[in-house]
Amino acid sequence: MTHDEITNGLQQLGFDTGWVVTGDEITVWTDSEPQPTAAAIAKAAPLWAATVAAQEAATAAAKKSAYKKLAALGLTADEIAAL
Repeated sequence: MTHDEITNGLQQLGFDTGWVVTGDEITVWTDSEPQPTAAAIAKAAPLWAATVAAQEAATAAAKKSAYKKLAALGLTADEIAAL
């Protein structure tokens, strides 16, 4: 696995901190949970892009909804942007 595949897999598995990846291996593991297997990381890695895309879509939808609600209150685009 590549460096990016390992980091993507770890993030997909919920490990945001507590590790260091050097090159193509995990060189430091300080998380209290056991280190996941290479197979688990490899399986999770391709899913990370979809997770990020879903999070970005949810954020965009929330912003659009908030904008619509503020506009319905009579605020102009400039006033909304100032918020």
